[in-house]
Amino acid sequence: MGRRIEDDLDARMETTLTAVAEQALRGGTRAGLEALLKASLRLTGATGAALYEGRVCVMKVGNVPARRADATKQSSILELWPAPLTTSQRSVVKRFSAFAPALLAAHAREVAQGARQARLLEAKRRLERTVAVQDKRRSRAAHDLRTPLMVIKGYVDMMIKGTGGPLGPQAQRYLERIAKVAADQKELIDRRLAPPVPGLEDLRPVLTQAFAPTRGRAAATLTLPAERTVPVRGARADWELLARTLVRGTAGAVAVDVHLGPAQEASQWLLRVRACPGAALTARTRAMLQQLAERLGGTLAVALEPRLELTLVLPGDDAFPVPAHR
Repeated sequence: MGRRIEDDLDARMETTLTAVAEQALRGGTRAGLEALLKASLRLTGATGAALYEGRVCVMKVGNVPARRADATKQSSILELWPAPLTTSQRSVVKRFSAFAPALLAAHAREVAQGARQARLLEAKRRLERTVAVQDKRRSRAAHDLRTPLMVIKGYVDMMIKGTGGPLGPQAQRYLERIAKVAADQKELIDRRLAPPVPGLEDLRPVLTQAFAPTRGRAAATLTLPAERTVPVRGARADWELLARTLVRGTAGAVAVDVHLGPAQEASQWLLRVRACPGAALTARTRAMLQQLAERLGGTLAVALEPRLELTLVLPGDDAFPVPAHR
């Protein structure tokens, strides 16, 4: 009979610990720790239980003394009041004490993760405040830089029109040059200090994925910059659609060559796609490529002879200078 009682107690403890683990998974480790303490009271008949990590009380339930009975010694992690007397009670304490460290370790990780999340949230808020301040400064700087340029442009335009009196050919050329420089400077200010637009950190993976070999399509030869990323302005969805449209435009070709590198003009990228005989670029695909190129701030050139060649000149991200063309 005694053996059957012990077996029954072992089964109840295993069932209880399984329920505690499930509670910890569903409600968090604090809920699991509380469930462990309450289960220890239920199985032993004690009136108070506490979990200690070293000399620190992590959690307690029921009637627990204000101070541990013996704070100078390293006692069991799980303590019950009154102290367990019977063999079955001590068995419960021993089994639960063996399970408690796993819960305490998980609880420590959960607390550390919560603290990390709080730090990240605070860092995010600080970053948002910094971005808001920088955006105001950017807007103010753009206004302060445009204002004198507009004044210069206004006076130059009046002088070119002869408002201030007749001008000689040399003075006319000087003023026209000033007007052009002022216009270029305003365009540069508008581009560099404009509100931020979404960008793509690297165009290479988009092209690699789009031109990856598939059944029924010839493998493309890709020549991409190996030593650096290719950041570009514009939404990722637009770049992915452009890449898919290029693939569709070269469908049926025996071989496709894709080259990406710096363009002749500074801060621009050149994307050239050449297809051997067999490709058929439809008017609809060509119109879509033209529309996407314009949306991304670039240009498209199409050559049909001696083979299909699609050449796109695309703007890079101003924050990451494009290397000089070689």
